[in-house]
Amino acid sequence: MRQKVLFKAVAPLFFLLVWSGRGADDLERLGDLLRPYAARDYWQTQPSPPPLTRTALVHSLEAARAYYLNQQKSDGSFIYGKDMASDEVYEDDNQVRQAGALWGLASLNRDRGNEPTRRGVVLGLDFFARSMTVLPTGESTVVYPGEENIKTGTVALYCLSLIEFLRGQEASLPKELKDRYRTYLDLNITYLQSMEMPDGSWARSYDAPSGFRETVASPYYDGETLLAYCKAARYLGRTDLVPRIEHALPRLIAKYTVVCWRPGGDTKLTKGFYQWGCMASAEYLEAGWTTHAALVADAALAMSWWLLYDNQLEYRQGNTAYAVEGLVAAWRVARVRKDAESMAVLRETSERIINQLITLQYGGPYKDFNPLLKSLPRVKPESFGGISASRDSAVVRIDVHQHQTHAMLMILNSFFAETPAGQQ
Repeated sequence: MRQKVLFKAVAPLFFLLVWSGRGADDLERLGDLLRPYAARDYWQTQPSPPPLTRTALVHSLEAARAYYLNQQKSDGSFIYGKDMASDEVYEDDNQVRQAGALWGLASLNRDRGNEPTRRGVVLGLDFFARSMTVLPTGESTVVYPGEENIKTGTVALYCLSLIEFLRGQEASLPKELKDRYRTYLDLNITYLQSMEMPDGSWARSYDAPSGFRETVASPYYDGETLLAYCKAARYLGRTDLVPRIEHALPRLIAKYTVVCWRPGGDTKLTKGFYQWGCMASAEYLEAGWTTHAALVADAALAMSWWLLYDNQLEYRQGNTAYAVEGLVAAWRVARVRKDAESMAVLRETSERIINQLITLQYGGPYKDFNPLLKSLPRVKPESFGGISASRDSAVVRIDVHQHQTHAMLMILNSFFAETPAGQQ
């Protein structure tokens, strides 16, 4: 079993503070500081968090919810990033990541809803709805504020946000509001249909002033749009999308697996498609669609083994929660197949990775296992629950926070549910 060493080298900063580089006393002090690190066991015995539990997951999810809601602006968008150590706020923006952040919050509201979260989702949905625009080619979709280029991933993730909101509020949403958000969904799906290409992909962008479609694919956008089609068809009755799903799936599987894995192939494309393709595969199989069932299941498992054993996921630095989304979805695929051996490996790996990633959360249950976060002075309350990009960083970026929140929600639903695991 691979065991990733957990350590944040804060010693160099500490050393700079305590050693001036002059005199025998300083050299002796340097020796005292360095000596523990010369022992091989030091690097192999760093404290690790205890095994993952439902209690720890819920604690972390609720802290993540607090951060999410504290980072939402009055217009419904989210603060892009902030440094918990310096309180610096990053004013960058990214339309796809903003839509992805909203999808994460809508998913949390679907399964663990409360009134502040519901209001946050409505605020976010209306932020995008205010930018709905009739295009030169006749479709209506979101043109992100201040931009003219429409990213297909933005529209797909907005559709996913609408789907999860409608699912989560099915019993309580007044009819007029349900109809309003359903109209937004249908309009944006119609736009995505206009971006379909014969090879199974979707054109990756659209220039709003001219109506020009950039007929080049993106593995991320292909996966996001495929997932939106699968969820709309499965949960909201858009069965008219099933023929496109059946057409696209085998072509996308070929494009992002065996073609990429040939000598000289571009495996970065597999990585981009991975978690979205696995989540779409799980929806396809759980919906009972059968045309490509064997191929879809093989693809999700093949991509997961590639990610773990060729792409060396567990040795990668930084926050890899995006990959856990795919691993849990692949577990759902293996469950449909009744493949107990694959289920065991995928669950064990998902839990092990997310357990370590929870150490990246300020105010989470495992903060004390992260030397950097533990060393921070008191941070502002609105930073509570923020999930950093890596063990050596106090920077929280909203898309990183979103992926880990969603991955934890998937694990809670699949592995630690109070009732038998349901749909993600």
